[in-house]
Amino acid sequence: MKIVTWNQGYWQHRSTSDEAWDYLRKQIRPDLALLQEVGPTNLDSNEYLVFKKVHQNWGTALYTRNMPLEELAIAEEYPGRVSAASFEIAPNQKAIAVSVHAPIIEGYVFPHLDRIFDEIERMVSGKTFIVGGDLNTARLAEKVWPRHGHGPFFQRLSKSIFLDCHQTLHGREEQTIFRKGSKYPFQDDHLFVSHDLASKVKSCFTLDNEIVRSLSDHIPVVAHLFSL
Repeated sequence: MKIVTWNQGYWQHRSTSDEAWDYLRKQIRPDLALLQEVGPTNLDSNEYLVFKKVHQNWGTALYTRNMPLEELAIAEEYPGRVSAASFEIAPNQKAIAVSVHAPIIEGYVFPHLDRIFDEIERMVSGKTFIVGGDLNTARLAEKVWPRHGHGPFFQRLSKSIFLDCHQTLHGREEQTIFRKGSKYPFQDDHLFVSHDLASKVKSCFTLDNEIVRSLSDHIPVVAHLFSL
């Protein structure tokens, strides 16, 4: 199973939205995609989309091929910033997928992201799940902006039900946002799975090439899971 999280940067790259969708479908070809700052698209008969509008024509979404999605309700304290659905991850086995685009309000991502993860944890606790997205935070951010909540957030996750795929496999962060003028190699984009999937995580890596750099200021994070 191939999973990807990708902020397609619609508000800055709307002219390439169709190209980003085309690249996602034909080149990355995920079974499950967690998408942020994405515009809606026309679907083929084997494709499914749960889309939550943030502003005008872009929002937060879940996309699957060959796996119907059943949208799940989640608290709307931050409208459009979380898209959640259940799906059949294996025959007779349900899982929950959650795509997150953390809001930055008056220059701060916390406590807003903590509140979002409080709600997600209530939803997915005791279940098989895949959670991720553009969290607008990184472990490096604690060094750049100490005492703003970044370090405690990741400390919390390390002791929680959320298994960080990339960190678990590589023990380090890898830059995923390349916004013009950015001074620091932040990994803003993350993928987490429930601990019952830990042994199934085969790989997790960033997809960095000229094409994705031309389509968004974020690059995708891709994970492969062994067959369940």
